Amino acid sequence: MINWHWLKASYPFEHSVTEKRDTIISLTLFASLILLLLQPYGFIAINRLLMSVGYMVISVTLLMINFFGFPKLFPLWFEESRWSVLRAFLFLLYNFLIIGLWTHVFQSLIIKNDLAYLISGHELFIGLAKIMMIGLGASVLLVLVRYNIMARKHLQVSQELNNQLREKLHKLTPVDTEQTIELILEKKLVAFKRSELNFIKSEGNYISLYLASNKSFTPALYRARMKETQEALSAFPEFFRCHRSYLVNLNRIESTHGNSQGLFIKVFGEDTKIPVTRPKIRFLKARIADNSF
Repeated sequence: MINWHWLKASYPFEHSVTEKRDTIISLTLFASLILLLLQPYGFIAINRLLMSVGYMVISVTLLMINFFGFPKLFPLWFEESRWSVLRAFLFLLYNFLIIGLWTHVFQSLIIKNDLAYLISGHELFIGLAKIMMIGLGASVLLVLVRYNIMARKHLQVSQELNNQLREKLHKLTPVDTEQTIELILEKKLVAFKRSELNFIKSEGNYISLYLASNKSFTPALYRARMKETQEALSAFPEFFRCHRSYLVNLNRIESTHGNSQGLFIKVFGEDTKIPVTRPKIRFLKARIADNSF
């Protein structure tokens, strides 16, 4: 029986250039090998090097468009918080479909040099049906493998961080704890104790300050950019930019949690799951390990 609930589980999309590059290379090699070996559009005695190069060029071009272009054209669909196992599966399946479609064009015009073959609905249907059957199995396999690898990786990192957090009493001295931080936001002075700032969340051109003393109130929005706020707090080593939308007080971390989508921080007194982007994980581990805050 299909676990429909699992299909809605969070899943990591390849946001960094490195991750996209590695995925594109893997899918290109896999798709080209399948097309070359199984010949879903039929076999023809021709230079296999030409066929291999053609399949790879088609795959690389389409995958680059899909992985780099689509997230910019449809940002809501590829939003990290919404990306799920089902969306990842459908996106992979779409990639196989579009590769199969253009492979049919390549086979018709370059390999067979037959315009009638190109516009033949029967040949196209047979070829795409074979490609989709292959893509269906491959997409399920790729999603399962990556899901389990990422889940284990982030769970391990979370356990290591939680052990470090339990072992270290990373507290500020009483003097530092009472130190007041002053920020100029919207031409107004906003002051709070250094130890009270749990985290800052960016929402477009606005930021919200989540203070321990105000946890029962809705945080006020201030028109400011996260980068400028981060620079204003650069003198205080406990504040760490863990995500493009979050800056967290390392001294307020209660625990961390990892799953297939990534690593998340739980702050004392807050229910918000604060994400840590994958490139930032190693910096967070280093900061907590050397106790430099």
